[in-house]
Amino acid sequence: MASAFPKLPGFVPTQELDKPNFRKVSAAKQDQNREIKQLPNKEYPVPRKQPTQVPSQTGMFNPDYLSTTHAMHLPKNSNNDSEELYQPSWVKMDRHVLRFSGFFKEAVVESALENYRIRKLTIFYYLEDHSISITEPKQENSGVPQGAFLKRQKVLRADGSKTFIIPEDFRINQDIEIFGKTIRLYDCDQYTREFYEGIGQPQEHSFTPQSDSFETKTMTKYIPQKDTVMKDYLEHKLGGGRVTSQKQFLENDRKVLKFYVFSDIEYVLHYYLADDTIEIKEINSANSGRVPFPMMLRRQKLPRKFSLNQPGQTYAEDFIRPQDIQFGQPLIIYNRKFVIQGCDPFTRYYYQEKFNVDFPLGGQEEQQMEQRSNIIIPPHNGIGDEQDSLGYIYRLQPIPPKKDFFKWVDNQVNLRFLAMFNTTKPEDKDRVFVITYFLNDDSLLVYEPTVRNSGIPDGKFLEKRKYKNAYNNHEFFSPKDLIVGNEVTINGWKFQLLDCDEFTKKWYAENFK
Repeated sequence: MASAFPKLPGFVPTQELDKPNFRKVSAAKQDQNREIKQLPNKEYPVPRKQPTQVPSQTGMFNPDYLSTTHAMHLPKNSNNDSEELYQPSWVKMDRHVLRFSGFFKEAVVESALENYRIRKLTIFYYLEDHSISITEPKQENSGVPQGAFLKRQKVLRADGSKTFIIPEDFRINQDIEIFGKTIRLYDCDQYTREFYEGIGQPQEHSFTPQSDSFETKTMTKYIPQKDTVMKDYLEHKLGGGRVTSQKQFLENDRKVLKFYVFSDIEYVLHYYLADDTIEIKEINSANSGRVPFPMMLRRQKLPRKFSLNQPGQTYAEDFIRPQDIQFGQPLIIYNRKFVIQGCDPFTRYYYQEKFNVDFPLGGQEEQQMEQRSNIIIPPHNGIGDEQDSLGYIYRLQPIPPKKDFFKWVDNQVNLRFLAMFNTTKPEDKDRVFVITYFLNDDSLLVYEPTVRNSGIPDGKFLEKRKYKNAYNNHEFFSPKDLIVGNEVTINGWKFQLLDCDEFTKKWYAENFK
């Protein structure tokens, strides 16, 4: 009898509701399926009902109806339970997945580290179509391709019954064979346990699988123990490190105890209170017949007992302190005896205030080099800094002049003046200059502003450096020499100071009252 319904999926009243798709199957697949016993999909009571995912209703004409769901024409506020009676199993079991954890042993050949490897797997069983997928968690440097172990598909039983694996085949602490791999199940998630309790087959308790050599030796992270003593030793050896006590450093910086000691010749012993270090210097004299050597012992902490321990293994309480140095008593320094003969006035005062001990003065003073009076200092030629040029006169190998660091930091201030040439020349009498005085190094800079169509190049007139005042015994310029209204001569040029900026006026008012 001919049917008036169109021959389209979903419009044939005699079609099977459990059939999820209507794809064409190849002939080879049909031959394979004829040998497999196709059992009907068994429906199981699910422990939890998946919440309905309501899609966004924006742009719909009637917001009381759902869109892009299985029940397209069912109002979302409907409480009719008849829908579940006619739902196919693949709709009821949608997104219901059983998860198991398992492992199997894999032999490893030609390896001195291990004989076998424990491969841990995660098995997913989809109740929707009774398919299985297996993944393997990735391990760092395992040497094994890990990740997707088995694509999602139905798997036949290994007993030759030509039936697919069903949920009843998964039991914890038992083996299951999947494509030749015998997998021992050792754990499952909470939803899986609730599922098996609902069908009356509760699972056993989970257990921890054994570890292999790769996991115990390679995957175990080594937590190194910090050796603070060795770290401090290496930092100080490279010239760094920090003082153990910041308070001791700040209170005793640049405070040095000076002792006169004798071993085979006279020496000077310096004890630095800032970090409890000691150095020993030779007392060199002219025509002594000895090769002058600057240091007998470089600056370091001095242990009470000489020992050949590992670097950094000497503890802080084993170092010599100021109270260990006594007059007339020998001081053993690396198995060498030094006799204390006296100290300087500062050391004597320190022992009286700190330990109430009268330490006698005495000892041979270091001979100072006699100042030669026959050195003729030539006048400065104006090139470069004069202090820098004097280094070539006093020393064969000059040393750069030291700058006052604290003055440089504390006086980052510039005083600016407006000046003109004090001359009768018509081409120079109208030229204007800006004189800047830098308080951090007492230097001067003369700058000429731009004047259009003057025919005179603008910019720096005198470079920044220290200049001498010819009317003040050739001393370097100071703020007292720069007074508005006075005439100053800088490098042979006469300037008349006309004005200064507001900051300079305020600075003079605060410092020259």
